[in-house]
Amino acid sequence: MTVIESARRAAGLSQRRLAELASTQQSSVSEYESRRKSPTLEVVERLLDAADAELAVKRRVEFVYVEDPELGLFPVPNRLWQLPVPLCFSRVQVFPFMGDADGKEVWDLSDPAERIEFYELALCHGPDDVLVETVDGALLVEAWPNMHLPDSVRTAWQPLIAEAKGGASREDPPRDPAGYNARIAAEIGIVWPRKGDTWQWLPVTD
Repeated sequence: MTVIESARRAAGLSQRRLAELASTQQSSVSEYESRRKSPTLEVVERLLDAADAELAVKRRVEFVYVEDPELGLFPVPNRLWQLPVPLCFSRVQVFPFMGDADGKEVWDLSDPAERIEFYELALCHGPDDVLVETVDGALLVEAWPNMHLPDSVRTAWQPLIAEAKGGASREDPPRDPAGYNARIAAEIGIVWPRKGDTWQWLPVTD
């Protein structure tokens, strides 16, 4: 899936509507999404802007395949990733090659139980491109304690789960999101972060 198609779908737009918003032709959007034509960076930014999205740089997800005597080869990434809303909560249909005993093909990822069921199958049997488009890292971390996985799969993925949860000691000081606390503290004249249980007031200057 191209970045243009991903942004368009996340915004709930048709190709025609995206083209209208970006002042271009629907046929051009179709060609970009099918990779029959390569847009310039300026065109990509204009299309993303029309879909209320922006271009961002992120680390590439790469996979190695680990062998299990019973499962065969299964993919393990170098890091977890995030899917945009609503894709991470979409319904997905996968040909039953992934090993569901009941031949189930459709899972509703907005349902926590179905999401866990699908993630279990995906980690054991899904190819890497299916994983990238269906498994959300944050939701996987949340589901992890309740997932039933072969020991080999759990062992291979566990370092990624630990890294996503912070890896560092939980004794580290809490984050100041967007510098909010420091900004408010400066406005009311106190020292941030405070030491102990008492506030330190900044000296008044004329």
